[in-house]
Amino acid sequence: MKISAQKAVLFLHAFPLNSDMYKYQFEALNKEGISYIAVDYPGFGNTPVFDTFQDLRQYTDYIVSKLYEAGIKKVVPVGDSMGGYIMFDMWRRHRKLIEGFVFVSTRAESDTQEQKKVRQATIERVKEEGIDFLIEAMLEVQTSPATKKDDKKMKELECIMRKATKQGIINAITSLANRENNLPILKEIDVPTIVIAGKDDEKVTPPEIVKIIADGIKGSKYQEIENAAHLPPFENPEKFNEILINFLKEIGF
Repeated sequence: MKISAQKAVLFLHAFPLNSDMYKYQFEALNKEGISYIAVDYPGFGNTPVFDTFQDLRQYTDYIVSKLYEAGIKKVVPVGDSMGGYIMFDMWRRHRKLIEGFVFVSTRAESDTQEQKKVRQATIERVKEEGIDFLIEAMLEVQTSPATKKDDKKMKELECIMRKATKQGIINAITSLANRENNLPILKEIDVPTIVIAGKDDEKVTPPEIVKIIADGIKGSKYQEIENAAHLPPFENPEKFNEILINFLKEIGF
């Protein structure tokens, strides 16, 4: 966390990671003198699990409470995957905080009934077996071929994921399954927005799915990042940081 003003970039992490996935962005923003804050969701990273968290709005309100505690009045959220879903909810209910958006590897649609069934089956398996199988699966589907060749990065990703708690994962999956359909609100978003997809994301949020967000938000920009799948900020930080910092400078943040 580096806060020197009443506005900051807000980093919202993907599932099942934590804010450590943005370590390269922290370094870059420190060099640029740009304020930022990152919040681990309950049950992930350094935040203890809250057993009652099973609705995405609870995660949003927890994050917003941290912003108020820090005296932050305006943010540009950067949200990867689950982080993007929280950004949509912030727009619905905490719009006055938003000065811009950076959507990363996320989607506007809610889960289909079939997808909800898959998530419920995953929950039951986590309850019975623990989280090892899930981490193994996430490492496979969330990373690009280039990232898979980088043993150091793959090991670091695994370490980040293993900071998640069993109950935290169950709560998050439940909230993801029950999230709202955000397609109808795309046309309402009237702040500067950039939408970023990983070019190699074939299994989680393919570029054509991510681009639906950009197509629905008037005036938004769309970028695809090579050598990245579901986690562009971690997989190709050089290109991601270039896009992010240019965007922040363009909007005078």
